[in-house]
Order: sequence, then structure tokens, then C-alpha cells
Amino acid sequence: MKFSELMKALGHEDLNCITKYGEIKEYQDEYFYTINSQTSDLMQEIKSKVSEKKPMFPYLSDNKSLSDIDKPIKWDVLLSNKCETRSAKELIGKFYRGNRDPKSSFLDKGHLVAREFQKYICGQNEPTDNFFCKNVSSNIAYQFCDKNRGNGKKRGQHQFEQAVMNWFQKANDTDSESKKVIVYYEVEPIFRKSGDKIPIGTRIFAFRETDTSDQVNNFISQSKKKDEFKITLPYHVFIPNYIEDYEVEKGLKVSEIAKDFRMFYAGDIESISKWYSHQNTSKNK
Repeated sequence: MKFSELMKALGHEDLNCITKYGEIKEYQDEYFYTINSQTSDLMQEIKSKVSEKKPMFPYLSDNKSLSDIDKPIKWDVLLSNKCETRSAKELIGKFYRGNRDPKSSFLDKGHLVAREFQKYICGQNEPTDNFFCKNVSSNIAYQFCDKNRGNGKKRGQHQFEQAVMNWFQKANDTDSESKKVIVYYEVEPIFRKSGDKIPIGTRIFAFRETDTSDQVNNFISQSKKKDEFKITLPYHVFIPNYIEDYEVEKGLKVSEIAKDFRMFYAGDIESISKWYSHQNTSKNK
């Protein structure tokens, strides 16, 4: 069962939680979707939320403070190779650090704001800032290993993060003076229901200061074959938090599969442990 079929079984056939941002197109057997927003409104909104002085903007609701948040949330971030040295706490205040959950063989505790981005937010890579630890609830989401790390030619969240890092490296390589480079990055865990603990996927929008909306998704159109392309900025994608397993699905009714994943997204990891206990095939992160 593909992700789109699972969403249909769960009553979300229209994928409105994603399509509200623009037209979507499945790619690499639903490893990710492109989002063609064709509007500058979202880019301007993101730019209005962050600045070089305040490069992190957490989306909070119900008058909560970041120290109260016990699940992953949406973030807008400004990344710069010329940022000041500071801690995340100085930028956003106190944040909630949850318990260290037991490790899973098929799930990663994936960062929404990548650990590699610390240098371009806090001005240095080491030591690891507390915000980028594995138990900061607002920045960590349970993700299937392959969707977090990628798998061979299949692109996961890590490969899209790496495209941002590559842009900074390219700027450094081509300019000995290392001119100021800015990238805007919005990352949002998408939940099936507001009370769920585990997202059905992650939406990522990354663009440079000079990019325009009609440039988004050019990294797809430039490729000759579906599985052969380099990810470049800007991009706007949705990465489903799901991988089908046809061996386990044999003999199961659609309703049974949907029930397992309904419980999983609600927060019950054990409900699908039978599915992916043999996986965790990615080794590249």
C-alpha cells in the first residue's frame, strides 16, 4: 500500500494538509512529493518571521511557551555564514527536553532543524548546542529511517538538508572572501490529527535570499530521469513518514493496515513494530 492509498484509507484522500500549500506531484515512488506553490506570499511570510538577529521562529499555539512543548512543531529559520556566536537559548529562550526514549530499529529521532545547521545559526559547530540534542521535543520527530536518511538513490530528509549545506560550501569555494550567504528554511511536521504525536510527514521549503517563487522545483524539471538528479535550491517538498512493506501486508485487510497506522501516528510505536523490525537498511547517516 502506497502512502496516498494509506491516506485514503485514513480519510485524507485529498491530502489537504499538503495541497493547501500548492499543487503536489509524487516523486520516486512517493519517497517525496514536490509542492508547486507558484506564489511569493509564503516566501515573504517566512522572511517576515526571521532576521539575522532573530534567526529562529517557533510556531506556538494556545499561548504556550517553548518550554511547554512536548511534540515537534513548525520552524522558520534564517541560516547565514556570517552569523554571530550565540546559543539557541539566547535566541529562543528555554525549551522542553523530554525523556530519552528507547531506541527503535526502524525509527530515527530525526531533527527538524538539522544538527548540521548549528554553525549557520549559532556561529559554531562545537560543542553541540543543547537545542540540537536528541531529546528536544519541539525539534525531534519520530521518522522511518529511510525517510530520514534516504536509501540509495531514494531521497530522504538528509539529502534535502545536505543541499542547503552544499550551497554554503559552494559559496565558500567560489569566493575567497566568503561573502554573506543567507538561506531561509521552513520545516513543518504534518499531523493527521491535532492530538497526534507522530507526523504523517515533513514539509520543507528552502530558498536563497534572491530566489523567486517561479524558480521552486527547477531541480526536478532539470533532471532527465526520475532517479537521477541533484537537489538544488530552491525546493519545496513533502516527505511522507511511511514506507510500505508488501511482505507484511500480505493477507491483511486495508482496514487492519489503517488501524495500525492510525495508532502509530497517535503515538503508539509498538502498533507497527511488526512492519519494519527487519528494516533500517540505510547506513549513510
